[in-house]
Amino acid sequence: MDIMPTRSLSPDLAETIREEFRLDRSRMTMMAARKHAVPERAVVEVLVGEWPIVRLRDGVFRELMDALPELGPMRVFVRSRAAIIESVGTFGGFSQTGPFFNVQTDTLDMHILHAEIDSIFSVEKWGHDTEIATHSFQFFDRSGDPAFKAFLWESFPQVPARRVASFRALTRRFS
Repeated sequence: MDIMPTRSLSPDLAETIREEFRLDRSRMTMMAARKHAVPERAVVEVLVGEWPIVRLRDGVFRELMDALPELGPMRVFVRSRAAIIESVGTFGGFSQTGPFFNVQTDTLDMHILHAEIDSIFSVEKWGHDTEIATHSFQFFDRSGDPAFKAFLWESFPQVPARRVASFRALTRRFS
């Protein structure tokens, strides 16, 4: 399936996607992207203004990563076109080796090609098949595919208010 570049969505397609999410707020951005053969970032971008979704400033990758440990346990999603891995852990243990930004704690072991990260969004939306709010930072690569997503996870679905407040403070700081 050919995928459209993010910024070339027609106004009609953008409105169609918005309407689908108005009708079903728990819809998965991944599934909408597949349905419409667009990068997932394009789906997230058209929902800016519909929900509390904010594109963060360019160049904040390292600062945001340094701030993630304060959010406590997070559920991290990494996927390819064929598989998804979900892991729960706390960010930290940062180092850089060549092109890799490394996250190495007892609970997370990630090696991120950080130069490939093109955009980061703060996303608040309902989880799929629920009416429970989720709070995540979503990192997209140059093609508009998700590199990884990190969701607040402490005591989910009853994430403590202090964690949500910290998430929103980071969103303001980096937007």
